[in-house]
Amino acid sequence: MHFDVSVSSPYEKWGGTKAIGEAAKHAEAVGLYGVQFGEHVVTPGVWYDNFVLASHLATLTRKLRLTFSVLVVPYRPCIQTAKLIATLDVISQGRINVTMTAGWMQHEFEALGIPFETRGPLTDEYIRAMKALWTEERPSFQGRFVSFPSIVFEPKCVQKPHVPIWIGGSKARALRRVAELGDGWSPDAGTPDEMAARIATIKGMAKTYGRDSSAFTFAGTLGMGKPTLEMSPRVLKYYPERPLETPEQAIDYIRRYQQAGVSHLSLRFAWESPADYMRWMEWFAAKVMPAFR
Repeated sequence: MHFDVSVSSPYEKWGGTKAIGEAAKHAEAVGLYGVQFGEHVVTPGVWYDNFVLASHLATLTRKLRLTFSVLVVPYRPCIQTAKLIATLDVISQGRINVTMTAGWMQHEFEALGIPFETRGPLTDEYIRAMKALWTEERPSFQGRFVSFPSIVFEPKCVQKPHVPIWIGGSKARALRRVAELGDGWSPDAGTPDEMAARIATIKGMAKTYGRDSSAFTFAGTLGMGKPTLEMSPRVLKYYPERPLETPEQAIDYIRRYQQAGVSHLSLRFAWESPADYMRWMEWFAAKVMPAFR
């Protein structure tokens, strides 16, 4: 079981990028797998650009995995996105995971001038085109939304055949996207029972596409500690009905995820300050992680 932590919920609580950098270094020091970044562009609050922030954290760390959770695929032109991802994989020496999604916030699409209604098929096509750019010597692609002739595209990803592509979302189209195009699944939230049912669905669908799902990563999200009234509904959904406040409670609940087929958990902490966040990471690494080694 791999464990990482989100540093983007919310960014305002950090008081700046220096504290985020210190948190990333501390996550590496205590033995966590990585850190995750959410994505919005014009939503209220502070939202740093993932590529810039991940590049910064890559230079501060040596082993920490950097996971985009998520990258909203329609927000950027396909070839430029593929270039950004491949370059970041080179800078980090192969430490990038990317959770790709079609997006859901319609007003953000409208502000960016991107059609909301075609986001699903556009996402599928962009993923296929990016794979061509990363794996073919002289990539070419012909599609509805993106086309390019035989072109030169460098650098390629350090990771082969390309960076791991996890798919976000829990609706039918997202599950199909995992089965057909993904290397893993990372939904926004889900109980162990919900994850087990959808993992079984994905594995069955993968067979219909002639794909072996045994190497897929199935990732969940789990809130640790007692949630507060100030938390938004989008954060509260990560927390189980019974708060996980002791190592024993956390270990027992995480084992349920393991039994469901989950091999990666992203942690959300009920924290008040950067120092509090650091203590949570230390507590989890010392009291919970040893049970899963």
